[in-house]
Amino acid sequence: MTNLITENKFEELKEVLANLTDFQIHTYLLDILNNKTVEIDSESFSAKRYQEEFLEGLTIFEALKKSNIDKIQLNNFSNILVELAFKMGGFIQLMSQTAMNKGVYLSDIEELYKLNPSIRQRVQDFIEQLKTTENQEKSIANLSATKAQISNSIGNLLEKFEIGQDMIQFAQSYEKVEQTEMATRIYQGIMNDFESDSVKSSSGLFPEISYVDDRPDEEIKIFETAKKGFERLTGQIVEEPKRVHINESEKAKEIIVEKEKNISETDSANKSGFFNKLKRLFNKN
Repeated sequence: MTNLITENKFEELKEVLANLTDFQIHTYLLDILNNKTVEIDSESFSAKRYQEEFLEGLTIFEALKKSNIDKIQLNNFSNILVELAFKMGGFIQLMSQTAMNKGVYLSDIEELYKLNPSIRQRVQDFIEQLKTTENQEKSIANLSATKAQISNSIGNLLEKFEIGQDMIQFAQSYEKVEQTEMATRIYQGIMNDFESDSVKSSSGLFPEISYVDDRPDEEIKIFETAKKGFERLTGQIVEEPKRVHINESEKAKEIIVEKEKNISETDSANKSGFFNKLKRLFNKN
């Protein structure tokens, strides 16, 4: 199929599409090529097949971008794919929240719903493709929200800074479409999440105290980017506490090592039995 697209054999492509039944996205592509008005709703795709439909659709889109297809038709297909991706992200988030309500991660219930490991990167690929096309800011914002949903749904499989990068992209894309209030809230949320633990757990009553900062450089960069975005949108200057990074102080490093030791001992005593109990509860229900 992609060969027919890249060779601009659209009449032959329509004949092939008319006989395919595996993917609903093929039907929508055929309608678009026949210049029909196409819209999707909650029943257009099977929720269980959102991922497969999106991956197939993106492969087609990437081929269409290299073809001589009419720009309006390409944009119509792109819009369908953006809407599909947005629904997919919402469904993945719903499944993740359902799992978390039972005390397990989405990755622990693959027998019920399996997330394709390529989905997160493929959403980013779509974003990068649209960045090369004019007037796609709203679509990019929707896709950035989708990727952030997916990343937060599989947070146990990612580094914290990876989630932070996706949230920064989410905020910046909303800022570009003038969703200032939402972008501000996202930046503020990132700042809260990426503040050092010692600051988050403090009362703030003693501003002269220096707080131990054990954040990796990647997480500090996320915090600083969010802070600049927040200050840019609000005109406020964020007052930061005094911090001493563990790389700059042996005493601070000793405090963190002792803290991690205590956490590790507590986890080893409680985690296994507690987690297994929750998994049994999920299976039971």
